[in-house]
Amino acid sequence: MPLRFDTPGLRFDANHAYDAEPGPSPYQPKLRNRTMTKFKLELKKKTVSERVSLGANHITAMTGNAAYPAATRVPTDAQVQTAQDDLASADAAVNAAETAWKLKIQEREAKMEIWDTVITARANNCEAVTPNDLVALQSTGFPLRSAGAPVGQLPAPGDLTATATDNEGEVELRCKTVAGASSYEWQFRLHDNAATWQALKITTTVKILVPGLTPGTVYAFRVRAIGSAGPGTWSDEATERAP
Repeated sequence: MPLRFDTPGLRFDANHAYDAEPGPSPYQPKLRNRTMTKFKLELKKKTVSERVSLGANHITAMTGNAAYPAATRVPTDAQVQTAQDDLASADAAVNAAETAWKLKIQEREAKMEIWDTVITARANNCEAVTPNDLVALQSTGFPLRSAGAPVGQLPAPGDLTATATDNEGEVELRCKTVAGASSYEWQFRLHDNAATWQALKITTTVKILVPGLTPGTVYAFRVRAIGSAGPGTWSDEATERAP
């Protein structure tokens, strides 16, 4: 039986084939030494397009190349050309499929915009016909907005801090935001349980500066949130000595 370069159990050296233990692919002639190959293929780092380009350059360069007679080439020119054509064809098929896929995505996006416009118009029409009839509106198959529960008494603001500033007699107050609050009421007093709380100000922010305090005096501060149901619970006290 004539020997082929891809006959199992054979390896190649120059123009000769010989029996050998199973080893590297028959496409790779046995090297006489283990020095690093002169070619820097780095195929794993190349894209498909770069591979196809490399193959085309090689085929062109080998045409009429006297240094490598066609009869001695392994794999044969026909096998290299077949591998080249198969990869190029597969790559072209993938590119065509990607182009078609992108066009389909664009078509779907356009159809979705039309659908959104039509459904919004239908929902507006149904609400215009029966604006306050919840039973009728529910029968359309469109989801209804929840009525929303009324906000009750707000909780106490958390993490109230009082910090002396670099200005004489001035303290900065901060607390956490309370959901549903429209404003915040701040109070202060001398750090004495018998002292009466005094109003500072009502703000829409959770940070204020309190000036005009007596330097060296310790003060207590508190804050509460105000919402649609009125004032909430007072926060824990925060104390600070006025600078």
